[in-house]
Amino acid sequence: MSTININTKDGHAINKGSSGFNVRIADKAWSYTHPDFIKSVKELKPGWLRYFSGTMGDAFSSATGQYDLDYISKFDHPKPFLKGYRYVKVKGPHRIIDLYKLLREVNGKLIVTVNAFAESPEMILELARFCKNNNIKVEVWQFCNEPYFYVPNRNRYWWNDGYDYAAKMKPYAEAIQQIFPEAQLTLNYTWDGVWTFMKEINKYQEEKGAYWNVFSKHSYAPHTGKKETREQAYKRANTKLLEATSKAAMAQIEAYTWQDVPMVITEFGVWNSPLNGIYSGIYNIEYVMRQLEHKNTQYIGAHEVSNKYLPSKGKGNLIEEAFKNNIAIDTDTISTGIRRDIEGKAYKIYNEAVNNSEFIFKTDIENMVLVDGLKKTKVNGMFAQSYKGNNGFNYLVISNRSEQEKEFQLNIDDKKFKGDLLVSYLAANSIADRNPNIKTTEFKNGVISIKPFSLSVIKWKTNNYTLEQPITYNASVEKNGILLNWGSIAKATSYKVYYGTDATNLSKTIKVSNQNNFLVTDLDKNTKYFFKVEALNKDKKSKLSNDVFATYQSPEKPTIFKVSRRDNTVTLFWQSVPDAKSYLINYKDENNKDIEIDTDNVFGYRIENLKDNTKYNFTVTAYNGLGKSKPSKKETVFVSSRVPYSPRNVSAVKKTSTSIEVKWISQKNVLPNTSYNVYRGTKLHEFTKIATAINDTIFLDTTVKDKIQYYYTIKAETEVGESNFYPNIATALSLENNSEINIQIIRKQEDGYLVEVKLHKVALNPKNSYGVIINNISYLNVEHTKILGEKITQKSNKFKVLIPLSKLKENSKYAIKAFVVKGKTQIESAVVNQIID
Repeated sequence: MSTININTKDGHAINKGSSGFNVRIADKAWSYTHPDFIKSVKELKPGWLRYFSGTMGDAFSSATGQYDLDYISKFDHPKPFLKGYRYVKVKGPHRIIDLYKLLREVNGKLIVTVNAFAESPEMILELARFCKNNNIKVEVWQFCNEPYFYVPNRNRYWWNDGYDYAAKMKPYAEAIQQIFPEAQLTLNYTWDGVWTFMKEINKYQEEKGAYWNVFSKHSYAPHTGKKETREQAYKRANTKLLEATSKAAMAQIEAYTWQDVPMVITEFGVWNSPLNGIYSGIYNIEYVMRQLEHKNTQYIGAHEVSNKYLPSKGKGNLIEEAFKNNIAIDTDTISTGIRRDIEGKAYKIYNEAVNNSEFIFKTDIENMVLVDGLKKTKVNGMFAQSYKGNNGFNYLVISNRSEQEKEFQLNIDDKKFKGDLLVSYLAANSIADRNPNIKTTEFKNGVISIKPFSLSVIKWKTNNYTLEQPITYNASVEKNGILLNWGSIAKATSYKVYYGTDATNLSKTIKVSNQNNFLVTDLDKNTKYFFKVEALNKDKKSKLSNDVFATYQSPEKPTIFKVSRRDNTVTLFWQSVPDAKSYLINYKDENNKDIEIDTDNVFGYRIENLKDNTKYNFTVTAYNGLGKSKPSKKETVFVSSRVPYSPRNVSAVKKTSTSIEVKWISQKNVLPNTSYNVYRGTKLHEFTKIATAINDTIFLDTTVKDKIQYYYTIKAETEVGESNFYPNIATALSLENNSEINIQIIRKQEDGYLVEVKLHKVALNPKNSYGVIINNISYLNVEHTKILGEKITQKSNKFKVLIPLSKLKENSKYAIKAFVVKGKTQIESAVVNQIID
């Protein structure tokens, strides 16, 4: 019989709650307060959740918790965002404060992806201020979701390359650091296969230094743009899983960051439809385990919680009808039920182990099972990882991607384990099995039986447990005191609240019975208090929680810092203030009637159903249990349906050393009498208007100086004023190709596309290989296909490549770059604007 040996003398610590999820429920019936979503999260018990999801967050407003039509207008694929807009308008805002409240139910942590596509550093400064004022602890701030798909070779000019992206994120980092000087910050470096972007970020780091302190990526290693059989997909995933989580992959990451760089993965998955089912369930958990073998891995999040557990009944028709007819419905009262997918079931049994542990033991499998990989290889088909639990159990998790059944003797520190083992597992006789149920069993005398295509979570009792360190989530000012809320701790029978006016000396204590909230009374007015919580039982006590603070007074006056108008709506944005429970918006309507709106706790709000061509005066007032603040300074806004949208996709290309051509794309529907204003700056987000009333979508700037970096953006204007926000900022770039390889001609022929390449100072010899690399950029596909070329003549400094139609998909767009391989060195051309369609 083979053995699995656990070495408790060797291993490493992991973060508490390292396994979490991206969240995408904007275009579903669920919200953070929907009972079925809350039930799903409580059952899956994530260690952390991500705000505000992945791609669906690119047009989302962190201030209002809603989609913004002006944000949506910046993108070339608005359809999913418009669906999100409709759904969230009906459901109500997806507020960060509500997600944080939900995390209290599972003692979970928060990771925030900053929307630097649509929001300015000023807006992100206010998001950070809002988090601080509401005691929201953010573990990591990530800059943008998948920025590497928004570069010129994909005909998008958000950033010219990874270097430009790193430069453009610095103002956002500085905004957050104003509020949280010690914040954990991360650039979003790569998606498996997008190595160029990562290397360009590294170039910025080498020249300017890293202002960030964490590495993050997304990973869909088995994904392919090809249709393939289940057998081929199985081989691909077996190989790619090991590659993406290997020591070599981490070495490459560290080579372009720094040694022991902390790593966060905010999205990963299989994304290869033949593998949907038992394989994807096994893959997800094994991926997390293999990444946790790296000591620098902090948090790993699957894409996404609401496709692990999802609504049984979508109820989308109800939401669409409500939006169409402008009917208010409380979607939290609509029961959807929960459909538990195989990946969700896998996480349910796995998260019990990993998220109740803070240490991984070294674990070895004897006689490893091998499975088929790519290129006729055999690769490891099992994995085992063991955990030191803090809840009275230790855990062993075993994945088996093979059709073999296997039996093991469990050894701990080279001694046979003689006790009983409790097991929860998922298994299938065939990889085609879509959704088997969780089963439980017991193993006797340390003998473990592992079924084919299975995930097994095995546990055994220990004499050791700790009371988990509580997370204190809120301190709100009420009429008679300050109300604290914290996460419940298993096996705690009581809690002790420590508080005082000096954060370093919390001299007062209160014992609280088994509940996770308490109103601290007998406080002095106008005094700031700090609080921590300790969990207790008759045997143990926990570490003290994070501290939270509140001042026992009514709030300060808020300040409106931004206003936007769109048809019959006005959106107000204000600086949040400490100790506010909510905010009131006051104005007089067109009939001179006083209107008051309670916004709940946000720092932006969209006011609807206003009258066109009408002037309104708005104020914002904060309040808590002790009363209201003074109202903000009055903001006068003229409501108009004539406010234009900005254009999109601004580019700026050097034509000569003293001229730059600025282009943009107008919206599909443009208001009559719309013109454009051109803005330029030498510092990001600091612009001067250099041209007005442009009626074209192109402008030649002939007032530039050589060797100065310029940034451009555009606003549209009508007689009622400019658009609310500018679109992307274009960094002026040069298309002059000074490299050693230059694509000169791309010509469509009957049998494909002929590409001619000219070489500069590069001599070809028979040992060299050369050709072109094509990359389908129609969507999120990063596969590179090499096609070899042939010299035009023996003495020529040119070569040509025929890209056959068989290598191309209809209705697709491809970026092309030429390459020459000399020895171990690959030289490549630029890719900007080198595209076939």
